[in-house]
Amino acid sequence: MKELQTPHKLRLKVEAERLMSSDKTASKNTSSFTGGGKGKGGGGKPSSDTKSMPPIIHKNIIVLDNGGDTIKIGFAGQRSPTALVPNCACRPQGTKATIIGVDSKDIPDINGLIVRRPIDRGYLTNSQLQKDIWAHCIHEVLKVSETEVKKCWLVMTEPPMNFSTSRQEMDRIVLEEFGFEGVVFVSGALCAMKAHLWQTKDEDLENGDDDDEEKNENAMMEIDDVTDKEYMGFNKAPPRVRASKKQRIKWAREAMTGCVLDVGFSFAHASPVFDGRVADHHVKRLNLGGRALTNYLKELISYRQWNVMDEFALIEDVKLKSVYCQENGDIYEALKEAKKKIRENKIAIKYVLPDGVNTLRGFLADSVLANDGDDASSSESEINEDDDLQTRRRKLKKQKEKAAKGAGSMELAPDAQSLVLVNERFMVPEILFHPSDIGLNQCGIAELVAQSVHHDEANDSLRDQTVEALMWLNVIVTGGCAKIPGLVERLAREIRQFAPAIYPVSVRALDDPISDVFLGLSLLSSTDDDHRPLRDPIQTFCLKHGTKRDEYCVKKNNNSNTYRNERIEQYDRFESTPLGRVKDMHYASSEKT
Repeated sequence: MKELQTPHKLRLKVEAERLMSSDKTASKNTSSFTGGGKGKGGGGKPSSDTKSMPPIIHKNIIVLDNGGDTIKIGFAGQRSPTALVPNCACRPQGTKATIIGVDSKDIPDINGLIVRRPIDRGYLTNSQLQKDIWAHCIHEVLKVSETEVKKCWLVMTEPPMNFSTSRQEMDRIVLEEFGFEGVVFVSGALCAMKAHLWQTKDEDLENGDDDDEEKNENAMMEIDDVTDKEYMGFNKAPPRVRASKKQRIKWAREAMTGCVLDVGFSFAHASPVFDGRVADHHVKRLNLGGRALTNYLKELISYRQWNVMDEFALIEDVKLKSVYCQENGDIYEALKEAKKKIRENKIAIKYVLPDGVNTLRGFLADSVLANDGDDASSSESEINEDDDLQTRRRKLKKQKEKAAKGAGSMELAPDAQSLVLVNERFMVPEILFHPSDIGLNQCGIAELVAQSVHHDEANDSLRDQTVEALMWLNVIVTGGCAKIPGLVERLAREIRQFAPAIYPVSVRALDDPISDVFLGLSLLSSTDDDHRPLRDPIQTFCLKHGTKRDEYCVKKNNNSNTYRNERIEQYDRFESTPLGRVKDMHYASSEKT
């Protein structure tokens, strides 16, 4: 049956031809901007020289990634945060002074450290403490005075599914307490997607495509004859195109489409993003994060070895230095290895606890051999008993200073207290994949991604097979737990089991899962879709000074105003969006007669 050449089809054909010509231009000349892309007049994708361009710093726009464990703060346009400030207040044991904005690494003695956090389970619970921490970040770290703050905008992240009371309290602090000119709240998932696009935007130009001839065929987008009935069946294969996996991943990135898995300190969220927007009504949450892992490790050690229930900072250090994920998922094989004797065991490690005199920091026993000898940090037993009291005090003070800095050799005394970690190393991160192991009746992070991407609801735009295929191709992992060795590889294996066999799966972590959300937030505040500087950095959406939360309007690219709680559209006009054009060009869901 002959296909009708509608104006929509003719436009797609022209765009496909332009895409092919732009790919040829990019392969010949990678130092210029290629044509074809979003909007009128080209624009296209920047070349590999874009990263080397000096960024334009906007001192009147403060960027703040308000994480549950760490605050990343800086100015719009920066590629890395000015500082990483702990989002907590600490009080060392035996003192009454409260320390704000100081990392636990800079505190001499973390034993018995009391920590208070303004955020509990991902949401604001202590507004006064949060205000004090923000004030330290703005006035002490960025050196912005109270008068200059009133001329600045604040761009900050907001947790998914935030409570209305927390939102109102954040508005009050930012606008009334600090007096900012305005504030912009951005989803962390969108920032991660923007950072991922920035980090991989010239990957194809550096590595090259699989085959030039195949690339030309892909650019023409040859379409298989598939009836509407076959395409609309959810379990049916989508229309096939001859495209490599690398080319399809490139389409997903350019369309700003994918699924962002944020495994942070307080929780894990799977957020589907398409066409540069987060579908809030499809965000899935898991009440597990880095804090739960540390608490679980505390319970295991306290039950099996030493009572460390009051030593959160110490066990946090143990977790960062010891845990890992079993990449192949073969837990039973790892448990067999863990049952062997300690000397024959390849998994077991020994963590030496600080004694408060010679060492104020814990360390792995294997690291003793790596340190060079230093007589200044010798043990207390080496002090001559004939020395007078003042000399002994000076030597002990010098030893504590050395131990606090981690300098010198740390000789393992025969009576030193230590932790022997065996199966705890891989069983603690395992609860992220199987929360039922600790009695939590929720799904793991792999199934969380699958539920976020896969939908069966009627009249749902995410039910479209093309959107689902693009999301499986671009799964991004961010958050502090993404730095656990082997987690991304294990997650890719687990997700492959949930994804349909007809869809390729690509899972990738950001280069720096902790601070790269700040990078995306900074790019959104200072550059356009093609990573070029904006004339007016505040042009996406904003809350103006003096307005209420549910009344302020969204402004995106100078289009008509819409209220913030309605900024996620129903996507009934999905085919008119840039992603809809990508869908029609690359996966060819065309009208048949």
